[in-house]
Amino acid sequence: MKRLVTFCLFFVCISATHAQITIYLDTISSAGTGWSLNDTDLGGATTGTPNAWLINNAYAGGSFGVVTIPNTSDQPAEITGSPESYYLHMCSAAAQSNGIFNTNFNASSITSTSYFASMNNSVSTVGYAGVYFSFWWLCEGSSPSAVGSVYYRTSTSRPWVEITGTTFAGSSTWAIDSVHLDSFDNKPFLQFAFRFKHTLSGSDPAFAVDQIRLTASTTSIPPPTASYSATDTMACQDSCITFYNTSSGTIDSVRWTTTPAGATIGSPTGDVTTICFPAAGAYSVTLTAYNSGGSNSLTAPIGVHPIPTPVIVQSGSTLSVSGAYTGYQWYTDTTLIGGANDSVYTVTTPGTYAIIVDSAGCRGYDTIIVVGTTHIPMANFTATEYWLTQLSKNTLNITASAPAAQDLTVTVFDATGKLIRKEQWIAGSSSKQINDLYLPEGLYIIRLGNSTTSAVLKWAK
Repeated sequence: MKRLVTFCLFFVCISATHAQITIYLDTISSAGTGWSLNDTDLGGATTGTPNAWLINNAYAGGSFGVVTIPNTSDQPAEITGSPESYYLHMCSAAAQSNGIFNTNFNASSITSTSYFASMNNSVSTVGYAGVYFSFWWLCEGSSPSAVGSVYYRTSTSRPWVEITGTTFAGSSTWAIDSVHLDSFDNKPFLQFAFRFKHTLSGSDPAFAVDQIRLTASTTSIPPPTASYSATDTMACQDSCITFYNTSSGTIDSVRWTTTPAGATIGSPTGDVTTICFPAAGAYSVTLTAYNSGGSNSLTAPIGVHPIPTPVIVQSGSTLSVSGAYTGYQWYTDTTLIGGANDSVYTVTTPGTYAIIVDSAGCRGYDTIIVVGTTHIPMANFTATEYWLTQLSKNTLNITASAPAAQDLTVTVFDATGKLIRKEQWIAGSSSKQINDLYLPEGLYIIRLGNSTTSAVLKWAK
């Protein structure tokens, strides 16, 4: 009994540190309905082979022919129903046919055989941490020729996983084992199984188990660690950035917020969200991740730069833009003028000219109509004013100062004059949104027209 005392003392010690809450207890009932015996999982043999799993309270051995099966050791007082309660164990077909039903096995006839028994029901450990799986066992076995092992899984669609380092043999008296894996914590589904595997040798008693228990050291779990990634760390006014939740740990929900308020958050509780910034300024984006153990937040800055608003001024044949920008590009109508990358450009022929400027990665534009040495600002040809708002990288919204009196035809052309899109603006509406403009960066012309209206807008994507 020395081995039993040693194991029991060890179990009492670890119980004081981790077995504070009992989540599940199976004392192995007489009906045995909680277990599926002799499964084919992992190549397990079925009933009718030389050995099989049984549930009973038989402890007496016996003899038949030249075979003598020893009595099974009585259970210690720590096991419910001891000294001879119902238990789950192996028993040979030959012993059963001779009226012997305690734990034993037949090591002959088959080179190597395994037998599998699994829980019918699952256990939920949601909200629990420090979960331990413990059970009482015996198995003389003679490792490695006849040993028991333990498996678990976290879903019926997931494979059984062996709890490594927990093979059981070498004890003909009852001992206890307890193991913790992080995989046991906070799981909505957890099942366990036992396997006995033998070759042509080994000693009785065979593998037997009883009093299976799941305990937890705490009902709370550690808060998650919030983290996220983004498609950019800066944005232009009236543009958007996509953010991705990359938080770790157990996560029940997340929430996105911005400071200051005013940004448009597409999905405030989604793992992926798009945030649009209508005004320039210094923003911060915060992701907070939650679980039953608490919350954790990550905040990072986002710089939103204003859209530059250059103004073309004509003096004779010279066009110029005041203000300092990091980049310039002149166009005639929608055609890029090669080498025209300065704040000043000299025209040689009348026509429509435009400039795109770059400031901190944000681009703005202005247009002008040159007629000889005079010019007409290129804005609208009607009393109604129109302006563009870039809702996202591929979405535009056109707003009018007054609702359209008649349907308008909206056409989008690229810098070469190629028609890109044609849509209708329905009368009575003061805005028109154009979606899915998956186009390369550059200058585009947007023409609005009907029998009484004609307007041209320029879009610098």
